[in-house]
Amino acid sequence: MTEKSMLTGKISRRTLTKGVAAAPVALAVARGYSQSAAAQDKVKLTVLTHWGQAAQKDPLEAIFKQYTDANPNVEIELQTVEFGELLTRITTGALGGETTDIVHIYNLWLPDLATSILAAPPEAVSTDVSAAYAGGTVAGASYGDQVWGFPTEVNTYQLIYNKKMLDAAGVTPPAKLSEMRDAAKACTIMDGSTQTQAGWIFQATWDSGVVHPFSSLLFSNNGQYVNEDHTEALFNQQPGVDVLQTECDIFADGSAMTGVPEDGDFEAGHAAMTIMANWWGAQLKASDLGMENVGVAPIPVGEGGSPIAVQYEWLWAVNNATKSSEAAWNFLSWLNNPASEGASSPMGDFLTSALNAIPGRTSDQVAHEDVLSDPFVAPFVAALATSQTEALIPGAQEIKTALQTQIESAWYGQTDPQTALNNAADQANAILAEKAG
Repeated sequence: MTEKSMLTGKISRRTLTKGVAAAPVALAVARGYSQSAAAQDKVKLTVLTHWGQAAQKDPLEAIFKQYTDANPNVEIELQTVEFGELLTRITTGALGGETTDIVHIYNLWLPDLATSILAAPPEAVSTDVSAAYAGGTVAGASYGDQVWGFPTEVNTYQLIYNKKMLDAAGVTPPAKLSEMRDAAKACTIMDGSTQTQAGWIFQATWDSGVVHPFSSLLFSNNGQYVNEDHTEALFNQQPGVDVLQTECDIFADGSAMTGVPEDGDFEAGHAAMTIMANWWGAQLKASDLGMENVGVAPIPVGEGGSPIAVQYEWLWAVNNATKSSEAAWNFLSWLNNPASEGASSPMGDFLTSALNAIPGRTSDQVAHEDVLSDPFVAPFVAALATSQTEALIPGAQEIKTALQTQIESAWYGQTDPQTALNNAADQANAILAEKAG
């Protein structure tokens, strides 16, 4: 993949056909699947994702067509919804009988979906995933000692900063939690009482934008989200309080602004620093900011800590209500496997071109080394070696939303950091007790 193709979100015909249409039946047989039913019967597979924009949907449908052209007995219908509607669509569809055969899911939802909606994959899939993906990625696609599907994109968080702004302020990216406040203050510019440049932008109103940076700082400050047996929240202990206090200090100094990536505030030069995920690079590269002005640094650490970024991922899974389980897993095996040694899987091609994403499959990372060694992307790839997946616990999404709400209340001075985190922990503990019972 070239840098240009990654920017435009287009996949060339040569890239699409590189190993895509080649012997999918032979590949599936090699992976241990029977083709008897697929060879005889017409099958329609419905696939649900949140990739509804043309820059993602069109290339994905083109890849699907390569498979159906080579397997004319299979029809694939791609359905898309907004990310905010995806979980509801999956769960209400199951209740209402309007299920899709294949779903692309955020791995945080595994604890709830695995016990109700997802089908456990064949042993050949579990074996393939366990062998072909890094340990952290396998863990992120697993729940209850079971792999639930093929990991697709993996994402980590890092400190992203505007080089010109930090140079002008005479500061370097903060390496320690204790340095964040002063660095943000140094990069803030006021015109009288009006802030014209913020030292730090916080991603408010969005659960991942609030909780993932907090959790990355928490882990890097020797803290934990929950205890080992997932019965008690720990983010309200001193490491978490220190992190939230630092964030609140930046707000209190007038060095913060809030916004979401779609607002384009960072690209417009309104803020100097933030903690964000690698997928944001596609938006940054498409802007007028200039990637030569964008720097990436490790998560700031607490005393005696080391940088530990939150990792989250997505995976392809199969609905347990499908009547076409064999055909669904055959298709997903083809989609996520290279057709030949050294080649990329079709999914790897899609992730590194239509998205600014790191593919989970190790061989795809090698095949797309030219893209993943990009100065912006490379630090996120390196962070995978020490990253920590989100806590995959029952009620994880509810707990995350509760924590987001309480963190924001502290940001805006409605409560103090300790009280805010205690409130969130009380809600989390009640959810964990309910799910366990």
